[in-house]
Amino acid sequence: MGLLQKDLLEPVGVNKGTIIRWESGSSIPSDKLAEFAKLGFDISYVVTGVRTGSVKKDTSTEEVRTPVQHLSINEANFLPPNLFYVPVVDVEASAGHGAIVISEEYTDKSMVFDCQWLSKRNLNKSNLVVITAKGDSMHPTIISGESLVVDTSPLDNFVDGIYVIDLDSHLLVKRLQRQFTGGIKILSDNPAYEAQLVPQESLDQLHIVGRVVWMGKDL
Repeated sequence: MGLLQKDLLEPVGVNKGTIIRWESGSSIPSDKLAEFAKLGFDISYVVTGVRTGSVKKDTSTEEVRTPVQHLSINEANFLPPNLFYVPVVDVEASAGHGAIVISEEYTDKSMVFDCQWLSKRNLNKSNLVVITAKGDSMHPTIISGESLVVDTSPLDNFVDGIYVIDLDSHLLVKRLQRQFTGGIKILSDNPAYEAQLVPQESLDQLHIVGRVVWMGKDL
């Protein structure tokens, strides 16, 4: 319908977080569905996935030729079944000395991926978010300003890789490497930054937000 999330807040009488939960599949109260209907929404399609014919699918969108593109969450409702979107979160993770998390609100943008990409990597799309890297400590692997797809699912089995960690309310992008002694070494790909060792007895102080799984190329 060409509407943004912000266009729905006042007419429907909810906040942005509620709209996001509904877009993720949470149930919508009947009184709120009635408000959507007043705006012209096809409520039959919202509830059952079957269109009444009053709202026609937009077939004029350009074919997706790359594995990812930016898309508004509103537009993502019209994705073909072989594609899915990953929401962009308004945070920065520092690849330097640390960046304070200013906001954790979802934006009205998302990135589109192919479902085959998802299945090959055994990822759950509900646990994926996109954040922005900042700083140069992971250069040349990660460039400042680059979009990162982060898998936030619980770590059942830790493997070496690039992770987003939370250090005193600062998000950092670092390479984590398990040590023979049981600890974990925090590494920067930029040799100008020194490595740090978290001993086994202090691992409970290392809060891992998620693993970086994509940044324009697979990791």
